[in-house]
Amino acid sequence: MGTYVTPTGLKRKTLQEIRLELETSFKEVFGPDFETSVDSPNGLFVGHCALALSNIWELAYEVFISRDPNQAEGVALDFAAALNGILRKTAQACSVEALVFTDKANATIPAGSQAVRTRGNLFFNLDVDVAISREGCERLLILDDGSAKNTEYVFHFTFGDVTLNNDTQASNIERLRTLISSAGGQCEFLDGTASGGLLVWDDDLVGITGTLPEDWVVLAANTGNFTATETGAQTCEIGELDEIARPVTGWEKVYNIVTGVPGTNTESDNAFRVRREQSALEIKSTGTDPAIAAHLMNEVNGVTNAVVISNRTLATDADGRPGKCFETMVVGGSDEEVAYKIWENLPSGMQPYGTTEVPIVDENGDQQIVAFSRPAPKYLWIKVTYKLYNEEIFPGAAALKQSILEWGEKEYGMGKDVIRDRIYSALYPPFIKGVGAATIEIAVTNEANGTPSYGTSDIPIARFEYAAVDLDRIALVQQQS
Repeated sequence: MGTYVTPTGLKRKTLQEIRLELETSFKEVFGPDFETSVDSPNGLFVGHCALALSNIWELAYEVFISRDPNQAEGVALDFAAALNGILRKTAQACSVEALVFTDKANATIPAGSQAVRTRGNLFFNLDVDVAISREGCERLLILDDGSAKNTEYVFHFTFGDVTLNNDTQASNIERLRTLISSAGGQCEFLDGTASGGLLVWDDDLVGITGTLPEDWVVLAANTGNFTATETGAQTCEIGELDEIARPVTGWEKVYNIVTGVPGTNTESDNAFRVRREQSALEIKSTGTDPAIAAHLMNEVNGVTNAVVISNRTLATDADGRPGKCFETMVVGGSDEEVAYKIWENLPSGMQPYGTTEVPIVDENGDQQIVAFSRPAPKYLWIKVTYKLYNEEIFPGAAALKQSILEWGEKEYGMGKDVIRDRIYSALYPPFIKGVGAATIEIAVTNEANGTPSYGTSDIPIARFEYAAVDLDRIALVQQQS
């Protein structure tokens, strides 16, 4: 090792040591009577030189510790983690699959067409063109416009004809749902009520042929993938993407019947350090439970949590998993990307198990079914009533919300209870400054847009659930100091 980079670290000089060396050096050159007292002109010159050299030593020290992942920040941390093959997760936009409806016999909705999640007025772009044909589409939406009674209507579906003899007081849509189910089709109310229309499909492409029954409105739909125009920790729950931003010829309606893949913020330094430490060893291997989870966390965009549970016995375990299988519980990420990553890392002789089944094509061109599970979210609401601490600079309410969000994303893994008092740590250094006395109230709901009932009691979270934190569910109330 060198003189200053030693086995115990960097041996850096202090300002006092540098000044003493300079004084000694000047006296060797100009004689022992060279005046170097602090207030003398020579002493002031020596002091300025010493300070400049001290700053260079500080720079050397910062460069030295930037190689330590536990101390590095920002780009330096990115470089340090890259040595382990681990990259910081960049901000991702929320994406969602939604039904794109037309009232035309044939229509193509172009890529770039925009829909709106009205909560927060978040815009989404259609990723690729969506072509729709009424005679061969994924879904049909049938709307009842109040047709007269005692009229017979015949619907010619690809899965069979349905005749509605409208001679009762029951609503057309409600009775049509029963008839379609009897004919072999599948259907449900679009938004849970008959007024939203009846959504019809079957296992193959559904369509309606021939002349439409008079006085009825039928919209044809295919699925389109939409991506938010802004990155960040945004969500799109079922039914939230339901408004067209600007008129497009042939585009009549949009509605998502599945939950979107949540967006994410750029990974914070603290979260990145923790993930690097947990993944540095596991990501080098495959087939083990921790390795599968590490690969999902590090290599699939949008995955914020992953846990793998194996049943290596021949008997069914206490949670209902068959013998010789493993269940991967995954939060975030698209189903297809998650399935392929599990397939790449699954252990030999073990069957993937779960409530979500995704078909993939393996390296031999054969189709495989990869199963995994999506843990149920419990939507966490946090209400903070606070005063400012005037001896510190408060960066603002938005920064306080972000501090709580980042703390929560790190805190709440699967099955992690919500302990109210632990949230207080997100209100103070090192997370944020300027917050004084504060009171926290919490609640959970089963729906993202539910109505919270705030309280101060801790909230238990079941083993296969997780507390979902979102900026829209963090409320701040500032009081005067």
